[in-house]
Amino acid sequence: MMRVEEEPFLILRSIGARLRVRISLIAGVAMVGLVIGYPVAGEGLEWLLSSSFLPDDASIVVLHPMEVILLRLRIASYVGMALALLVFSIDLLRMGRGSELVEDTLSDLNDSIIPHVGSAILVVLCSLGLAGMGLLYSFEFVVPLLLQYLSADASSFGLSTTWQLEAWAGFILSLIGASVLVFQTPMLVFSLLRSGTITRQGVTSRRREIWFATAVFSMLVSPPDPLSLLLIALPVVLLMEATLLLDFVLGRPYSQR
Repeated sequence: MMRVEEEPFLILRSIGARLRVRISLIAGVAMVGLVIGYPVAGEGLEWLLSSSFLPDDASIVVLHPMEVILLRLRIASYVGMALALLVFSIDLLRMGRGSELVEDTLSDLNDSIIPHVGSAILVVLCSLGLAGMGLLYSFEFVVPLLLQYLSADASSFGLSTTWQLEAWAGFILSLIGASVLVFQTPMLVFSLLRSGTITRQGVTSRRREIWFATAVFSMLVSPPDPLSLLLIALPVVLLMEATLLLDFVLGRPYSQR
């Protein structure tokens, strides 16, 4: 009988062994994702360049002939890694169903935090809905406002705004990714509250620390300017407060009564 503190390390060793066995499959899936992602990246870049994001007095330049190709390859590599991670996660779930180690570990967990199929589907749908809201927030508000702000700031000094293609695409993608990520805040906070991992009183008593951590997190995922920081940090705070209000309205879950 293994000790409780040994279980996480044994599970990690099992995952590492599975990765070594499946490395050829994972590499093949990543290559397929790279091949699929390359033309998709080209279409995405064309859409970004033809969109209304770029202010009228701004322009985009390419500094060397390989810049477009390298940028498409980088985006395609992200697609390949994401696809490989998805396939490996599914493979781990299949392995876990037949693993005595995982079954013994999961049997010790509280039944209230093991999601049922219906709950898992609901969580996925809610997460996709929040991601859609994050995309809408970034496309309709964050990206246009920030680009106009930066262009106006340069114009106030008598300068014209010229973006390098790679910097332009990276700036927009970082804003979109950060917006999608911060809109998952309700899912994270609500899951922790309903599982009893944290309490509403504990969160409210540490609001200042949480707000500071939110500012630090926003600095890491957003472009380095004050307006970007505000536009990314503010939704986290508002969504967290809305989630706390929802938890108060719904009351404690049955398992915690």
